[in-house]
Amino acid sequence: MFKRLSLIGAAASFAIPSVANAHSVPSTHFLETAKPYAPYEMLIGDWYTKLADQHATIHQRFKWGPGKSYILYSTYMIAEGHPEQLHFEGMMVWNGKSKALDFLFVLQPGSGAEEKGSVKAQADGTIVREVEMTDDDGDLEHFRQTFRSAAGGKLVTSMSRQTAKGWVTDAPGEIVHAVHAPATPAVHVTRMRVTSA
Repeated sequence: MFKRLSLIGAAASFAIPSVANAHSVPSTHFLETAKPYAPYEMLIGDWYTKLADQHATIHQRFKWGPGKSYILYSTYMIAEGHPEQLHFEGMMVWNGKSKALDFLFVLQPGSGAEEKGSVKAQADGTIVREVEMTDDDGDLEHFRQTFRSAAGGKLVTSMSRQTAKGWVTDAPGEIVHAVHAPATPAVHVTRMRVTSA
């Protein structure tokens, strides 16, 4: 029995790529020369804002996909005394036609809601995320989120909502994100235990 398990383990080690190579992608001429993600590099990392009046913290994480071929964006809410909860998560990818990033996010996973739209760097360095949110009933809302660099390595963001009277700033208004730490690739290792009957 031990010999058979050893053979299965040896075969599995060849079939399963190593952690280091599991997500490697070859460099491409396009990404190396066009550098379409360069204006968005300031976002990469983990950003935190404490909302004292709401006894909560917002954690926004931007990290690279394999080979810097796309950006993953997640936002978490942390209420005092409670674990961090995912608010939304998704992918932003370069669109060569619009010269912007297209995105699709799951909003409140399990809610049936989504956000989609575009993200574009402006000439002054401001990054604008145009959002179309669809809830589980198919109702639509439009939002606009902006990001800009601030002194001291901080990131300032605000969210506006489109109404019949125009754009209105959503709570909590303009917020400053600090404690920027570069996102490092997470390594998840699953261990299998083989037992015999």
